[in-house]
Amino acid sequence: MLIDEKGKLFGKINLLDLLVILILVAAIAFGGWYFMRGKAEGAGKLTVRYVVEVVEKDPEYFDYIIPGESVVDGVTKQPMGRIVSFETKPTKILAQNNRDMTLVYDEVEGKLNGNITIEVEADVSYPDLLSGNEKIKIGKDVAYRSESAAMKGYIIGIEYDEEKLEAMR
Repeated sequence: MLIDEKGKLFGKINLLDLLVILILVAAIAFGGWYFMRGKAEGAGKLTVRYVVEVVEKDPEYFDYIIPGESVVDGVTKQPMGRIVSFETKPTKILAQNNRDMTLVYDEVEGKLNGNITIEVEADVSYPDLLSGNEKIKIGKDVAYRSESAAMKGYIIGIEYDEEKLEAMR
């Protein structure tokens, strides 16, 4: 007889205890699968170019933005790529014209905004693009360091091969 009068399987294991153990094992296995699936789906690397906008800098600041230099996250020290290029434009602020009560853009004397393009071989953990553990996404506030400069700004653009990313899905 498989189950005795006390409800024990083969006279040794209580069925209720066995059921609880099986549920715990299944929950742990499902949790492990659920949290590791993103890492397993990481289909590889994708070349990503992204643009970091820095604002209201002195013109001399851009003498220290050197294409080819490596960039790391200022907090985590994760490698974030290398500087490919940069461009500058005059800093403009929105101001009120008191004569006719309109809003106009006024140029700020002696200050420049810059767009710094960075390239990295990003890990793909669909739908995220990662450099190390750091996500690359538009609107992210970043604080980076190169060998020559510190950059604090926002990611305002990302370029990558969309077909290759879809194939990795």
